Amino acid sequence: MSDFTSTKISTVVFSIAMTMFGQVAVAQDSQLYDNVANPDAGYLRVVAVRDASAIIAGENFSDLGSGVSPYVTIDEPGTVDVSAAGVDGTADIGKGSWNSWLVTADGEGVLVTDPLGHSPAQADLTFYNISDKPSVDLYVPAAKRVALEGVEEGSGDWVALKAPLSLDFEARSGDETLASASAVALARREGTTLVFSGKNGNYELVALKASQAN
Repeated sequence: MSDFTSTKISTVVFSIAMTMFGQVAVAQDSQLYDNVANPDAGYLRVVAVRDASAIIAGENFSDLGSGVSPYVTIDEPGTVDVSAAGVDGTADIGKGSWNSWLVTADGEGVLVTDPLGHSPAQADLTFYNISDKPSVDLYVPAAKRVALEGVEEGSGDWVALKAPLSLDFEARSGDETLASASAVALARREGTTLVFSGKNGNYELVALKASQAN
């Protein structure tokens, strides 16, 4: 099995007022984090390439679709086996933690801890760079500003956004737009994931809602 380094995602607070853009998301408030039967459990998901298969602590996912699995509940936190896109590894899961195992463009498995805010008034947005780009910014065209800066290859970052809201996002290297995601709906108490992937100039930015498998 491959080794990887456990990385802590830096926490950034970036609030955008809904009235700034006059946009309102149609999605209703979600409760992804509310129904936690075991407060000592940990949670693990895989972030990999589109249509990859994955195994998380013995649970099989034959097709990840856009490349992100649901969070799997780890009732007995500790070291668990994980694999995706032909890459095998282990993940050290702590009690009450939310984690993502990233499969990078060069075939490495990297564990990151998602420092989600769980705010009743905000949406959690996580952004991962699993491309071959050494560093990528997440840019918000409507605000004309960078939301998350310098997210390195095989890592991620997190931001809390006021919700409900619908925004376009761009993955940028300097002033160059590498990929974009349009009309991403953000809702209160809901996790939204943006994944930037690809290599050799062929990139995509995918947005999807975080979910739990069990």
